[in-house]
Order: sequence, then structure tokens, then C-alpha cells
Amino acid sequence: MGDVVTGGLLARAVEPQAGEGHAGQDGTCLNCSADVTGAFCAACGQKVHLHRTLGAFWHDLAHSVFHFDGKIWRTLPLLVWNPGHLTRRYIHGERAKFVSPFALFLFSVFLMFAIFSWVTPKGAATEKAPTPKEAVAALDEDRQELRTKIEELVVLRRNAQARRARADWIEGEIGRTRALLTKIEQDKTIEVSAEAITKRRLAVNQRKMETGIAELEAQKAEALKAGQPTADIQNELNALKTGMAVLTAASSTQDDSAFKVDKVNLDFGWPAIQEAIKHAAENPQLLIYKLQSNAYKFSWALIPLSTPFLWLLFFWRRKFYVFDHAVFVTYSIAFMMMLITVCVIAIQFPATEVIGGLALTLYPLVHIYRQLKQAYGLTRFGAVWRTILLSTFAVTALTLFFAFILTMGLSG
Repeated sequence: MGDVVTGGLLARAVEPQAGEGHAGQDGTCLNCSADVTGAFCAACGQKVHLHRTLGAFWHDLAHSVFHFDGKIWRTLPLLVWNPGHLTRRYIHGERAKFVSPFALFLFSVFLMFAIFSWVTPKGAATEKAPTPKEAVAALDEDRQELRTKIEELVVLRRNAQARRARADWIEGEIGRTRALLTKIEQDKTIEVSAEAITKRRLAVNQRKMETGIAELEAQKAEALKAGQPTADIQNELNALKTGMAVLTAASSTQDDSAFKVDKVNLDFGWPAIQEAIKHAAENPQLLIYKLQSNAYKFSWALIPLSTPFLWLLFFWRRKFYVFDHAVFVTYSIAFMMMLITVCVIAIQFPATEVIGGLALTLYPLVHIYRQLKQAYGLTRFGAVWRTILLSTFAVTALTLFFAFILTMGLSG
């Protein structure tokens, strides 16, 4: 709620005033002493009607947060169904009637992150404990995965022996996998807690990843010996080692959450990246907090990231300016954040879950199409192909944005 109020006040701070005064008042401006006819002073712009009551103070607060001088109720219906008309009218000068794009954007950002904070699970306390039946099923699944991995290794050993290749590493992996399977099978106590099931699952996945790393290392050695290129194998190794590092961090105990990579050599060819990843893995919760905080603080970067892509769709049409595209993008992003917010709330309730999911899946494309067609006066065909391209560009802009905040999180 504090985020919502703060967002409203911040949006109100950048929003031009209009329609606030009490019409038909005459007198002297208390701010600059000019003669006044009407609701506002023509010299300094101050309202003629002033108040000094606590009730009026709280009214102004609520008015600033939710009303935007009443313009919000003229803006939202157009933004939802006729966004192109809203964009065109604002660009062409009807600005006192509507909430400005950036003010609406600011409020949408604060509202969305406030709702996300409300619906995001707050940790293990929100998790439902598994039933005994589910615990037994999880145990059987873990055992079967290990048995399957042992069978695969046995086949791999047989093939290696047939072509007279090194197989000693396979023997070691079979032994370590069987040791983990034996440990699980000899444990007569079936743990029902989610924590115990997760810990065992991490151990099984970690064992499988270690086997995969060993296999790729053997393939790389054979390729080097045969004079064959190893770039693809090395890329797979790096990806698997990164996943292994994440699993290692996740499986560390609460008492010792250090990032242990003694057996995994992360080599990306850039020491700064390796150091950043290591620090992030030492405290993954801090990394998540940084990512959320950066996404919140730098959400405005979506506007300059997206505007050039829209300009590419109209660069040969000189009557449209970059300002026009920026207004379009800002209104569009503000609406998408509001749509996400409403749909996330709807998904929380069984009665509206399907409606929220469908709206979030289908309506963004419809909204982009209508805004393009109305704002730029396009034909249906022109609006359709631009909608397809703009949707692709939007994914690209989001990818750049997330790469940006990830970089900020790793380097911060």
C-alpha cells in the first residue's frame, strides 16, 4: 500500500494540473497579489480556493493518488480499448484532459511491484507439506533415476571397451552413483518434510550432472587426441558446470552457505565474470534482491530501449516524430503493466483464474494492434505486420532490459 501511495504521489508530481479549481471565483491571489478572475491566478497559476483543514489535507492526498484531477477516469477507458485514439489526441495537443504517459507509467510501476510483493510466496512457510504417499513416490522416483543412470553408464562402458577407449572414468562414476543409490535404499526412514525431499532431489541431480561433466571431459580428451574441434563440447561443459555451480550453492547448508566449486572449474575466459558469478552464488538471496530492486528502479529504461524499435517501423514517414513514438511506447508499457497487475490478482482466485490467464495471453497483441492502427492511421494489413514485428521487438527490448539489470545485479 505504501508503494501504491508513493507511486501516486510521484506520478502526481510530474503531472500537469488541470480542472482542480472552483470556477467563478474572483479576488486577489494570496501568492503574488495579482487580481484574479476565475479558479486560477493568471500570473502564477496558484488556485484561488485554498483550505486549512485537516480533512481537506487528507482529501488532497487521496485525490493526488487516485484521481489525477479526475483525468484518470477519462484516460483509463481509452487506454484499455482505444489506446491509439488516446495516443493521437495526446500527441496533437489534448493534454490537459488526460493523464500524461510518464505519470501513468510511474503509477503503473509502483502498483505492479506492490501487487507482486503481495502475491509472491514468502518462503518455506507458504509451502504445503507433502503427504506420506507423495514422499514415498518422490523416494521411488529418485531411486529409479539413479538406477537408470547406472544402466546408461554400463552401456557407455561396454561401448568404450568395444572401441578400446578409456573407460576408467566410467567405473568411477558407476561406483559413486551406486554408492548414492545404496545410501538412499538403506535409509529405512521415509522423510515427509519438503526440505528433506528437496535435499535428496538436489543430491540426485548433482550426481547426474557430475556424470555428465565427466562424460564431456572424456569426449573432449578424445577429440583433442584425434585433432578434432572441441568448441561445441566446451560450450556444453561451461553450461553444465554453471548448472552444477547453481546446484552446489542450492544444496549448501544453512550454517555454511559458501559457494563450493572445488571440483568444478568455471572458466568463461573473463575473470571479472567468474568473480561476479562466484560472489552472486555465495549469497543468491542478495542477488535476487538486487535484481528485484534494479528492475524496480530502472524500469524507466524500457522506454528508451523500446522507442528505437518503434521508430524503425515508421522511419520513412516524416510526419511522425520520435516524440510520437515515445508517447506510444510509454502508454503501451503502462497499460501492459496494469494488465499484468490485474491478471495476477485475478489468477489468485479460482473463479477468475482462467479469465486472468486468457486476458494475459491474448489481449496484449490485440492492444498493440488497436493502438498502432488508431494512432498512426494504418490499414489493417499495415497494422497486422507491424504488430507482429513490434511483438518481436518487445521481446528483444525485454531481453536487453533483463540483461541490463542482471549485469547491474552481478556488478553491484
